Amino acid sequence: MLYYKALMKPFLTAILLCCGLMMLSACQTISISELNSQTQTEIDRIDIGQADNRLKQIFNRTLDDNLNQQSALRDLALTTTLTATNSSTLAVQGKSSSLSKTTMTLSYSLSDKMDGTVLTSGTVSATATSGAVTSYYGQEKSREFATERLTEQLADRLSLRLRRYFLK
Repeated sequence: MLYYKALMKPFLTAILLCCGLMMLSACQTISISELNSQTQTEIDRIDIGQADNRLKQIFNRTLDDNLNQQSALRDLALTTTLTATNSSTLAVQGKSSSLSKTTMTLSYSLSDKMDGTVLTSGTVSATATSGAVTSYYGQEKSREFATERLTEQLADRLSLRLRRYFLK
C-alpha cells in the first residue's frame, strides 16, 4: 500500500503537468501591433465626443492617442461617464494619516448612431493612493494628480476593451 502511494504521487503530478502544458499550447497570443492592425478599421468609426471639463479632456486626449483614428467617417458613438470618490485610508493606533484613497469609475457605452443599437457597454474602475505630504495644499494637489493619472489609466483600459470587442 505504501509503495502504491509513493508511485501515485509522481504519476498524478506528471499527468497534471501534461494537461496544463496542453492547455497552455492551445491559448492564442496576439501582439499589440497585430491587435491594432486587425481592429483599426472598426476603431476608426468611433466618435469619442466632446469634453466638458478638464478630466474629460485628459480622458479624450489619451483615448484618441491610443486609438490612433485615421478616418473621418464616425458612425459609432461612444458615451462615457467618469466618477471619482476620495476617502481617507489609514488610522493606526489612534493616529490618523493624511493618505487618501481615490477610486475612479468609468461607465461606457458604444452604440450605432443610425439605429441606436448598443454594441457594448460596461464599467472599468481603478484606485490610487495619494496625499503623502503634510500641507493641505500638497494633499489637494496630490489628489488632483492621482485623479488625472487614473483618468489616463482608464482611457488606456477602455481602448484595449474596444479593440478586444472588435477583434475577430
